[in-house]
Amino acid sequence: MDIDVESTGETITQSLKDSEIRYRRLFEAAQDGILILNADTGAITDVNPFLINMLGYSCEEFVQKKLWEVGAFKDVKASKDAFKALQKNEYIRYKNLPLRAKDGRMIQVEFVSNVYWAGDEKVIQCNIRDITERVRIQDALQKSEADLREQSVRDYLTGLFNRRYMEETLERDLLRAARSHLPLGVIMLDVDNFKGVNDAHGHAAGDVILRELGRLFLNHVRGEDVPCRYGGDEFIIILPDAPQVIVHERAHLLCEKARQFDYRFDGLSLNEITLSIGVAAFPEHGTTGSTILRVVDSALYRAKRAGRGQIVVAEPTE
Repeated sequence: MDIDVESTGETITQSLKDSEIRYRRLFEAAQDGILILNADTGAITDVNPFLINMLGYSCEEFVQKKLWEVGAFKDVKASKDAFKALQKNEYIRYKNLPLRAKDGRMIQVEFVSNVYWAGDEKVIQCNIRDITERVRIQDALQKSEADLREQSVRDYLTGLFNRRYMEETLERDLLRAARSHLPLGVIMLDVDNFKGVNDAHGHAAGDVILRELGRLFLNHVRGEDVPCRYGGDEFIIILPDAPQVIVHERAHLLCEKARQFDYRFDGLSLNEITLSIGVAAFPEHGTTGSTILRVVDSALYRAKRAGRGQIVVAEPTE
């Protein structure tokens, strides 16, 4: 059987042309950015319209440039090293790579490169997908989750930590203090005659006092301290690494600040607000959370009985 070599050759040539046309259409219509690089030199040989539109650089600003010479990639310090790794491993991927567009915008992209043969030429194809919106949504979700976690440990009225968080933190900090042979202090505070304020002015006035006390405590404790609303008008402050003398000084400062503050409700100044305070320290007054809370509560009760604006230190446990 005779084979028409000329006809066969024409068919192969036409098939190659058709294949090239299909590839070119896909290349130009792709909804991801595509760069083609010379695998030996790293010079860009082709760029598709999508990437030109995405980054704002012209075709001329891409072609025959090295990847790290294009403005969008100049900030990527690892460009040269990545190219070397790509030549060696023939694959590289960045899940979240920031690129700077020509107008200055930062665009988050997913960058995937592969090495392959195109006829007798070894090339690198870089696929660049804009994930800016995906990253924005992920960041928003993470912030929302963080906000929810924060809300779960905060008291809505005062902004202080809640009782549950306080109890968990106290046990954790006591274990750390015991392990490292460090001191720890606990202050329990109670608003004097709080019921009288509520009876005279209503619960909204009481909320004003609690809210302002929460702000006062947040402004006058150390960054490592843990101010909490224990319940009602009672507060607890945990002071890690604080010896008893420092704890007592802090209690006195808070007592004075609370007394000096001008609490206002509906334009009226409320009566002078005072605090009764109990103070306890680890290990002098206990080595467990339950013991320290019990003795500091007892000290607070004795402060209430002794009169308004009193500070009483807990009695040592036997």
